[in-house]
Amino acid sequence: MTKSVTRHGAASDVPSWTIVGKARLHIERRGLWVVLMGPDGAGKSAVIEGLANGRSTGFRGCTTYHLRPTFRQGGSSLSANADPHGQTARGTLISVVKLLYLLIANWLGYLLAVRPQLSNGKLVLFDRYFTDCLVDPMRYRLPISCRRVTELIGSLIPQPDLYVVLDAPGSVLQERKREVTLAESERQRTDYAARFEKLPNVAMVDAARPLADMVADVLDRITELRLLRYRQCNEVA
Repeated sequence: MTKSVTRHGAASDVPSWTIVGKARLHIERRGLWVVLMGPDGAGKSAVIEGLANGRSTGFRGCTTYHLRPTFRQGGSSLSANADPHGQTARGTLISVVKLLYLLIANWLGYLLAVRPQLSNGKLVLFDRYFTDCLVDPMRYRLPISCRRVTELIGSLIPQPDLYVVLDAPGSVLQERKREVTLAESERQRTDYAARFEKLPNVAMVDAARPLADMVADVLDRITELRLLRYRQCNEVA
């Protein structure tokens, strides 16, 4: 009977084919799920368009989504909101029901749409994700009373392979888009940095630079993560 060898050189009763099988399972997930976050004017849509149009990334295609996965073939189109704070918050009960719906919808979207594409080696890009509800609850008409529920839902939804936070001074954000006030742009910028700085799967990218530099930087971060995953898979194998 063939026995595998552990990293410390000791014999193991786990058959070698089991370890190799697990490694192959991991390697088969060659795609990558990347979420771009940042205030209005940071350049999320433009960077996503630049990444999606680049065919030399080594992925088997690219799918883009806005905020959450849908079941439409080819993903969803990116949408813009010219007045994100123009509507009043919903009531607490309606908001809780909406949040529970989003929890179910995100999991179904991940299992039935995102995960199969990752298994097929695709690059899946999101413009915003559920965590945005915590940074800018007014955009999603969430009352303060739902803060804890939103935090809980945020901890239960599927998490991407990489968060990319586009960061730029409020003055730069305002030059590009003035959908919110300068004070709100600065507040969101600070909140994004504070909320994501402690997570392991986050890349902070300077969004005050030209678009080509931003796209190249994000692509470098994606490539670094792919190389890390490849090395980890080879170590297991």
